[in-house]
Amino acid sequence: MYRFFLLLFCCGWLGCQQNYQLKQVKQIAEALRLEYAPDKRVALFQIDTIVNRKKLEIHGETTLTEAKKALVEKLGAAGIDFVDSLVLLPSHELQDKHMGVVSVSVCNIRSEPRHAAELATQALLGTTLRVWKKQGDFYLVQSPDDYFGWLDGGAFQLMTTGEHEKWVTSSRAMVIQDFVFAYENPSEQSLKTTDLLAGNLVQIVDKQPIFTKIALPDGRQGFVKNEWLSPLANWLDSRQASPFNILATAQEMMGRPYLWGGTSGKGMDCSGFTKMVFFLNGIQLPRDASQQVHTGELVETDTGSLKNLQPGDLLFFGRKATPEKKERISHVAIYMGGGKIIHASDRVKVESLVRGDPTFVPDRLATFVRSKRILGQEGKNGVVRVFESPYYQPAPNWKD
Repeated sequence: MYRFFLLLFCCGWLGCQQNYQLKQVKQIAEALRLEYAPDKRVALFQIDTIVNRKKLEIHGETTLTEAKKALVEKLGAAGIDFVDSLVLLPSHELQDKHMGVVSVSVCNIRSEPRHAAELATQALLGTTLRVWKKQGDFYLVQSPDDYFGWLDGGAFQLMTTGEHEKWVTSSRAMVIQDFVFAYENPSEQSLKTTDLLAGNLVQIVDKQPIFTKIALPDGRQGFVKNEWLSPLANWLDSRQASPFNILATAQEMMGRPYLWGGTSGKGMDCSGFTKMVFFLNGIQLPRDASQQVHTGELVETDTGSLKNLQPGDLLFFGRKATPEKKERISHVAIYMGGGKIIHASDRVKVESLVRGDPTFVPDRLATFVRSKRILGQEGKNGVVRVFESPYYQPAPNWKD
């Protein structure tokens, strides 16, 4: 009888000890998540713990080597005995093919590994992707703005580091005309190889008098009219993110349909619109409005006078913080001047924040939160120049 009660006591004590350690693990993991991966859209640090007999097992996955190292060190310092089953991506299943390049004019990156899942974002032809793992026919990828999502294998070309290096150091050209095509032969009467959008990136094979022979990341070749292309070095040199250029690009997109998750000329949501406009002028913005609001320089203004605002500023809308609720940014627009904004809402359109104007929208003015100035902030405050990205470096000495 004594042994029976002793056994019960020991089991109870071990159970309490494991519960205490499990709580410690969760607290340590959460602290590290907040430190290394506070935004799950751009950083992956997912930790699960399970009890396996007498030991805790740490399961989950991360792309952050330093975060995993910190977790192991902190658990050891706390005297927690555990089995490390935390997977550090990329997955071994990829067999060293940890990079990819989009091979269609625009690919749809989803929130889950299935075609019916929510559209999270898009990426343009020629865009580099980091590839982390495979599930079914889908791959977990990360775009140059660090956004995570799931992409089907038919929309991009898997590459080793060496293959990708060959792609990014090749002679490439930016498509500068919207809604055009590459053809099988140097004639607009021949069959089409692919459609093309402004911002697509292709490889130059041979420039001819009227057409340029190009190659796509998956090896397909075609012919594109010369005036639709700009060698990458020329394109980068020509980018001037001025208020005039920003508004000119924005107005070129007038009437384009709203598409939740869209970031391309075929359809875009509010932050996809601002992201695309600034990209075509040489600036890479974060994906979502709630991320873009943390870039640039704060512009002090008020809804009565809209003072201090300049054309090209980003205006953010949503819910201001209260003692009971956190701030919530749910919309972004580009300021045009004179109280007018251009944004993607149902479609890309112009509206006014000035009472009495024909296009005045009361709800938009009522939900204004703040404005940020992006122009003039390049290289600081989270404003990234496209030419500083390792994925948009031109081939040496390649210009027209």
